[in-house]
Amino acid sequence: MDNPDNYIVNIFKNEIQIKRIRKELKQLEVLDSKEFKINLKQLSNNLQIIVEMQPVVPLNQGKPIKFCLYLDNKFPFVFPRVHLLSHLTKPTFADGRDYIEDVLHQQWSPSILLNEIIQKFPKFLDQVRHYKDDRDHLLSLGKYNLDQEYEGSLGLEDVEYFQCKEILSGRSYQKILQLSNSYILILEYQNKVLILQSFQPTKDLVKVEKIENSAQLTWRSDDNFRLQTVTPSNIDQFMDSILLYKTGASGKKIQEEEVTLQKFENFQIQKLLDSVSYYEKNLEQELNPQTLNSLMDSYQQAIEYFSAVSDEDFKEYVMRLQNLLGREDVQKILSNKL
Repeated sequence: MDNPDNYIVNIFKNEIQIKRIRKELKQLEVLDSKEFKINLKQLSNNLQIIVEMQPVVPLNQGKPIKFCLYLDNKFPFVFPRVHLLSHLTKPTFADGRDYIEDVLHQQWSPSILLNEIIQKFPKFLDQVRHYKDDRDHLLSLGKYNLDQEYEGSLGLEDVEYFQCKEILSGRSYQKILQLSNSYILILEYQNKVLILQSFQPTKDLVKVEKIENSAQLTWRSDDNFRLQTVTPSNIDQFMDSILLYKTGASGKKIQEEEVTLQKFENFQIQKLLDSVSYYEKNLEQELNPQTLNSLMDSYQQAIEYFSAVSDEDFKEYVMRLQNLLGREDVQKILSNKL
């Protein structure tokens, strides 16, 4: 870990803060360095503690997983925040949400130390792995803090930013849109501070239409629909990006595959993913031909669906099917059928 005093004196001014931070960062040195690799980074006047962990199968495609423990310069008088920087699932977790309460399973209090938070990261990843195919649950975790300062330089892997003008009641307002396949955020600078104004799940975006140099977004909320008009600095790049985050395909590719998509218009993908999880768990308990065939069929359906909607998740199910077929015990069952 870097020399912490260089960061402490630059960020924290109150003597109570300095003593607390020095003690807390010293305690991080006793963490298992093989399990938690700690680095410090100063962001504006705040401290970012980067925690790198070993890969967790099947998350992050075998790459190290990075958390950020974000300390405001008012810490410990304000709560720390926990962000994920790495790509883990789809929809993504690396979108700026704060997962402190999901990690702790309670509200933070000043009596909870930083090393206690970090040591709970592995259990949080177990939870993510357990629900990796439940999209609604993945979106329910974490929270955004509306009308508060938003850190736009965390190093999130799965987001993209666009300078835009939002048209409201005929007037134009300068905004920043953060795009991801989980949430779309509206940000605005106020007195040189980036403030989160609103956010909405990307799945609620039902239509994107290019009108000259603007984009008209149609949002669904319960049974109501809301129109939003934005004028990005690069409309073509914006359209490609927002459609990519929404569907996994560019605008051109969407038009080419409209017929294929209609085939899956009413397809219940969550029901299929639930079946995949069910058969995988059953197969762990008992390997038999019936469960094996059901699981392979479910994998094939998932591959077909995600390929049709140009969703990169199809690669995940191709890999699962390949791994399954590569098992010796599975090969024995399949050879007995021949």
